[in-house]
Amino acid sequence: MFTPKSGVRRLAFAALAALAACGGADRQDPQFADSPSAPLPGPPGAAPLDAPGGEPEELPGVDTTELVRRERHTWWQLVSQLYAPCSDQAVSLAQCVRESRPCAACVPAAQLVADKIHGGASGAEAQSAYGVRFGPNVKKIDLADSPARGPERAPVQIVVWSDFECPSCGRAVPLLDEIFERHAPNVRLIHKVYPLRSHAHAEPAARAAVAAHNQGRYWQMERLLFENQARLEDKDLLGYAQKIGLDMARFRADMASEAAAKVIARDRAEADRAGLNGTPFIVVNGREFDLALFSLQGELDRWIDTELAILKASGGAAPGPVTENATR
Repeated sequence: MFTPKSGVRRLAFAALAALAACGGADRQDPQFADSPSAPLPGPPGAAPLDAPGGEPEELPGVDTTELVRRERHTWWQLVSQLYAPCSDQAVSLAQCVRESRPCAACVPAAQLVADKIHGGASGAEAQSAYGVRFGPNVKKIDLADSPARGPERAPVQIVVWSDFECPSCGRAVPLLDEIFERHAPNVRLIHKVYPLRSHAHAEPAARAAVAAHNQGRYWQMERLLFENQARLEDKDLLGYAQKIGLDMARFRADMASEAAAKVIARDRAEADRAGLNGTPFIVVNGREFDLALFSLQGELDRWIDTELAILKASGGAAPGPVTENATR
């Protein structure tokens, strides 16, 4: 049912999606939805679970005290109809929690649904968030020699694709740096480039970042590029290279090289395969941190804490990472 409140909420979600990313991937007709769809947990081809009757129940470990009656009914219907996030538990999310099934993700998954509903999400939006966060769409990402910070075997690996001329990336990357510092040493942060063709200076800036990485100074160059997004002319890029002490002859040669072009093309292709629709594009342990559904401020911290809690509860069988070959 469309109500004034739901209409305002949907407009807010649409605005969030529009502000979250710069442009679309360089493909035809990128699609942006108010409630992005995502494959849900559950046996392939299984029929939806039956809708529950009666009043909502409490589930151990799940805090629903702040939900009003309407929100509680929506939450209860979702957790009773959605399958548990572990493939070996073909039961509802509610049953998984109630019976303390051996699926460490069930309690945090039920809590996520409650938090989304309480935050103003519709049932469809909360379901989409659940599918993105706990569903089977886990992406395999080849990290090759991409710039990385943090232990190579960190239990949480965050990969971000950025465009150096993208304002949303300029706002997101400092937040990611802060989150990385807060969760060290449990997080590895990996950066890739995705210069949008609509940004005239994005590819030269990406080439400068690749060239700096070749001399072990990627992170210093990245900071200068994002701090100076309105000054990305060739003379500016050369000035940044001098400022961080690069070998200038090598820097110029690397910037213009076919090797730099191949790195950029590789990162673009990897992001396209993973489903990028705009920058920044963030993947945590193989799952997209969809900026149309989740906020970097607060929700990424909780996402990381949940990954670590699931790892601890499962006795070391990490839900990720699914990334490979991180170096430097």
